[in-house]
Amino acid sequence: MKFPSTQWFEALQIQAAQEPDKFKKFGFVDANVGVMVAPKNGGPGAGFILEFKGYGCKRVSEADNPAELADFVVTGTSDAWQEMIENIHSNGEADLDHTLDALTLSGASLKIEAEDQLQEDLFHRYSQTLHEFFNGAAEIETEFD
Repeated sequence: MKFPSTQWFEALQIQAAQEPDKFKKFGFVDANVGVMVAPKNGGPGAGFILEFKGYGCKRVSEADNPAELADFVVTGTSDAWQEMIENIHSNGEADLDHTLDALTLSGASLKIEAEDQLQEDLFHRYSQTLHEFFNGAAEIETEFD
């Protein structure tokens, strides 16, 4: 399945829905999470909104500008996303250097963009759920450009 694509994120959504107890232990999530993937050769990126309500991702949609619809946006180059996903494939889950938390630390390969500090705090509050959500990529055959 091609990354980035709506179908790829929907496959993550389906994977997560198959393990509801895993997500219930982290508590409910109420956030619209933006994902922005910048292409290798410049030009417009691929944007997505992941709508989390309760204990799971309820909807996935494309968005030209996810910042307009999201509480926060996780943004990075296609190379950064590919490295994270390949690490998840190799290990069955992200190793400590490839979690969303590690990759969004100051100067790391992914960034959190938010309108204000309260919105950015939602990322940190829900990061374990998001981390587990992306770990579902271990079960998804992924193709990169």
